[in-house]
Amino acid sequence: MPRSEPSVAPVEHLCGVVVHPLKARSGEAVAAVRRATRRRGWPEPVVLETTRDSPGTDEVVELLARGVDRIVAVGGDGTVREVAAALSRSGASADRVALGVVPTGTANLWSRTISLHGEAFDVVVDLAVDGPVRDSDLAWVTVTSADGTTRTHDIAVVAGVGMDAEAFAATDERSKVRVGWAAYFAALARRAVGDPVTVRLGLDSRPGEPEPVRTVLVGNCRVLPLGLPLMPSASMTDGRLDVLVVAPRTVVGWLGVAAGIVARRRDRWTGLRTHRTRHVVIDVDEPTAVHVDGDPVGDAVRLELGVRPGAVLVRCRAEPRDTESEVRRLLDGSERDLAALADALQHGHSWSSDHARELLVRDAFLALTGADLTRFKSLLNAGPDHRDLEHLVFDVVQDEGVRADVLDHIAAQAALVEVPDLHVLSDIDDTLRCALHDDRYPRGTLYPGVIALYRALDAGHAADPEAPGDLTFVTARPMDPAGLIEQHTRRGLRELGLPPHSVLSGTFGGLRDHDSMAGAKLENFRHFRALMPETEVVFIGDSGQGDVEVGRRMLAEDPSAVRLVLIHDVVDTPADERATLRSEGIVVVDTPVGGALEAYAVGLVSADGLASVVDAAERDLARIDWESPEQASATTALLERDLAAARTAYEGTRPTP
Repeated sequence: MPRSEPSVAPVEHLCGVVVHPLKARSGEAVAAVRRATRRRGWPEPVVLETTRDSPGTDEVVELLARGVDRIVAVGGDGTVREVAAALSRSGASADRVALGVVPTGTANLWSRTISLHGEAFDVVVDLAVDGPVRDSDLAWVTVTSADGTTRTHDIAVVAGVGMDAEAFAATDERSKVRVGWAAYFAALARRAVGDPVTVRLGLDSRPGEPEPVRTVLVGNCRVLPLGLPLMPSASMTDGRLDVLVVAPRTVVGWLGVAAGIVARRRDRWTGLRTHRTRHVVIDVDEPTAVHVDGDPVGDAVRLELGVRPGAVLVRCRAEPRDTESEVRRLLDGSERDLAALADALQHGHSWSSDHARELLVRDAFLALTGADLTRFKSLLNAGPDHRDLEHLVFDVVQDEGVRADVLDHIAAQAALVEVPDLHVLSDIDDTLRCALHDDRYPRGTLYPGVIALYRALDAGHAADPEAPGDLTFVTARPMDPAGLIEQHTRRGLRELGLPPHSVLSGTFGGLRDHDSMAGAKLENFRHFRALMPETEVVFIGDSGQGDVEVGRRMLAEDPSAVRLVLIHDVVDTPADERATLRSEGIVVVDTPVGGALEAYAVGLVSADGLASVVDAAERDLARIDWESPEQASATTALLERDLAAARTAYEGTRPTP
C-alpha cells in the first residue's frame, strides 16, 4: 500500500488593522479584512481605531507588541502616512512586517500611485493582507515658522506650499464627505486669481534664484483624482523626490497649466516645471500655507524636504525588489550611485543566503575608496532607522574574517585622509533634554541652544558641511530583538529639528549601574572609531550618568582623535573638581551656550556658529514654561551669564560698521 504524504499545516498569520473609524467605508473595509483572514484560516485580526490625539503611530506600536506580522491601514492618505511612518521606524519589525492599504479616504493618492485605486474591495483587501511585498520610499519635511520654530513631518505622497495648501486649509471635512475630491478643486478654483509667492528653490545643495510661483509640490504622487497625471515620472521605489513648480504668468496662463497636466507636458508655455532630486530647500519670502498629504500644517517661511529610500515594506502587485542583483549591478557600473548602493544594502529582503549578503557588504566597502567611502558610510548613518553603518558591519556581517576585511580596508583608507572631518557623539538624557537628574528645567525641556550647538560644531569644522550623518547619539538604552526600544528613542528624536543622525544603542546588561552604562557607551565609541577612523570627535555628555568616565576613557584610548569632551553639569559639580577635570581635558559647562563658547575657544566653532547658538538659545529660553519663579530665576541667570560671555567673544571678531 503506497505511503501517503504527510499533511502540512497551513501557516497562520496574525493581522493587525489600524482604521480611521470616521471614514464612510471604513466599517465595510474592516469587515472585508475579517472575511479575508477567515478564508485563510488565520486568527481574528486585531483592530485598533485611530483618534484625533492618536492618529496611527501608537496603534502600530501596540500591534507590534501584540505580535502581528502584517498590518493593514484603513483610511485616507493621512492614516496611511502615520501607519507607514511608524512601521518604518519600528526597528527590526520594519524588515519583516509589511503594510497593506485599503483606501477609504477622499483623494486616496497613495493607492492611486501604487495602482490600487478603482479595484473591487475584495481584490484590494486580498492584496492588503497577503499580496506581494516591495520596498517603498517615504519622505519628510522640516517646516520652519516665521518665529524660527521647526517641526518635522513624514510624507506619504506629497507636500505643498502655496495655493494648493490654502485650498486644503479651506476645505472642511463636511464638504469632503458630501462631494468628495470636488470640494478641494472648488477651493482651488477660487484661488486661481491671486498674488504669487516668491520662493527660492534649492535642489541637492544648489541654491536657486527668487521666482514668483503659485504652488510648489514635492513628493512621490503620480496622479490626481480622475487619473490626471500630476508628476508622471514619480515613483515610490527610486529613492528620489519629484518637484513640480506651478507658475502661470497670468490668469489665462491657467489654461496652459491645465493643458500641460492633461498632455503630460512640462515646459515654459504650460507654466509647469519639474525636477527630480533627493533633497529640496524652499525659502518663502513671507509666511505661506503648507500641507502634508492634504493635511494643513500651518504657515512657513522655509521647508526642507528629503527622501527615505525603501523605508517601509508595502503589499501591492509589484514583484519584490531583487536587491542582490541591484547591488551587483551598482558595483559593476562605471559610475557609482552611492545613495542607491547604501539603500540596496540596508533594505534588501531577497538575498540568496545570509552569507551572500555578508559578501556583498564586504564587496561594496572594498570597491570604494577615499571620499566616496566616507560619504557612503555617512549615507548609511543618515538613515531613518536601526539599519545604519554599525548594524551592517557588526550585525549583518557575522563572519569575523569578512568583518576584518571591511575594517582593515576602512582603516587603510582613513590613513590617507589629510584633513579629518569632525563628528559629534552625544548622550541624550540630561544632555539633549532634561530627563533624569537635572532639576533646573521642567522635565522634558530641550536645552536652549543645544540643536544649534550640534549644527555649529558640524558646519564650523566640516570639510563638507552638507555631508549626512555627522551626529551620533550614544546611549546605554538597549536594542531589543524587535527594535521597539530603539524605535522609541528615534521617535523621540525625530521632530526636534536635528541634523541627520544615527543612534548607537547598548544592551540590557548596560543598564545595571553607572559603570555599566559607561562601559556600554565606551563600547559604542570603539565601534564608531573602527568604522569612522578618518574623523575627529567631540563627545557631549552630562555629569549624572557616568559620562565623565566615558570621556576619560575615550581620551585615554584615542587622545589624538578626541578634540573636546563637554560635560553638561546637572549635579552642581564643585569648582575645584571642575578644574581637575579640565586639566584632564574634560570641560564642564552649565549650558549649551557655554559648550559653544568652549568649542569656539579651541577653533571648533566659528564666530557665526557661536552667534547662531546665542540666537537659538534666546528663542528657546523664551518658550520655556517654568515650574516655579525660583527655577526660572536661577536657571535664567546661568544662561544670561553664558550668553553675555558668548556675545563678547564673537562681537569682538566682527568689523565695525
